[in-house]
Amino acid sequence: MTPNYLGLRKAHFRTTLKAWFRGLDQAIVAIVAVLQFILTALVTMVVVGLAHALGLLASPGTSLAVRAAVACGWLAVSYVLLRSVREAAFMPRARGFFDNLPIAPAQKLRADLLLAALSYSFLWLPVAWVLADPLGASPVTPSTVTAVLGLVAISLCVNIALLRGARLPAAAALLALLVFACIGGDGAAAQIARIGCAAVAAWALCQSYLPGRSRIAARTRPHPLWERLALGSGLVTALLTHELRNNLLVRAGAILATLGACLAVMQLRTNDASSASVVAFVAAVAALALYSLPALCRNTLMAHLGFLAGQPAFANRMRLAAYAIPVALFTLAIACAWSFDRSGRAGLDAGVFAVLFVLGVAGARLGWRAVSWLMPFSTMIGLIILAAMT
Repeated sequence: MTPNYLGLRKAHFRTTLKAWFRGLDQAIVAIVAVLQFILTALVTMVVVGLAHALGLLASPGTSLAVRAAVACGWLAVSYVLLRSVREAAFMPRARGFFDNLPIAPAQKLRADLLLAALSYSFLWLPVAWVLADPLGASPVTPSTVTAVLGLVAISLCVNIALLRGARLPAAAALLALLVFACIGGDGAAAQIARIGCAAVAAWALCQSYLPGRSRIAARTRPHPLWERLALGSGLVTALLTHELRNNLLVRAGAILATLGACLAVMQLRTNDASSASVVAFVAAVAALALYSLPALCRNTLMAHLGFLAGQPAFANRMRLAAYAIPVALFTLAIACAWSFDRSGRAGLDAGVFAVLFVLGVAGARLGWRAVSWLMPFSTMIGLIILAAMT
């Protein structure tokens, strides 16, 4: 088992991510195509901003408050990212089973570190930007390297220990991070001190892998109210909470990111953007992100509990919730965007994409394969026409 442990973890990581992103491939491609320029500007702004913040760690003129803010901000962002992929990266449900097998702690630590590093995904972009310095804004010194890589290493140790339930090692690594944030300057002594903090955090993480040190969270019985809600919705709410939670979060995240990008562009553009149609962009992304959700809910539930299809009352509850939840999310997205829209034709924009959304839901439910490309194409054409009217 030991030589294949890492391969098993990698296979679980890939399989789980594929299940989470099921049905999102065409939508993501369409969103990127529709919002190509906005997404490029937003991603560049985020990467450069994070890279600038990381570069402040080794700057001699940076105050303690700024260094602490950078360290805490990086830890918070990285923890949220790792927490969102916890099931895929750390397999918490199977930890008790693996603890009873003769697997060396070093194998578990190696797998967790590798998959956690992979889960950092886009966070490696600002790190690479600082270390490569493509614009030549400031020279890359050894102090910069130790500061940036030290922060990344300590954040990995803190996050992994927290997600494994190892409180004392996590507290020790967090203390090392606080000391790390207090170290200023770019001299040799500062570099040695940063390396020492990273070594302490690594030692604390290794201690959490010793037998009997990690804790597994106990399962709790769901609240009776939640059980009634799950049954009343035909298990759709339970399905969205457990099986499709991350899939739904990606869809909702794309909508929120679009709204944020529109507001950021309106604030940062030098020319007048007060008449920009926020509703058009948000409604387009919401239609693309949510139109396949009812069919996905139904297909997933029937794949797990197909025998329920023969019970009319239960099937009706499932059908109602499967359509009502995406419609509610689509309506909420338009309502949020409407409050920021200044184009004067928000009703027209919302109506056009509402019609496309309804047609996409119907086509996906009927299993029309053409919907997977016709829906993105129609949405892109509608957005181009409506944006040109601004």
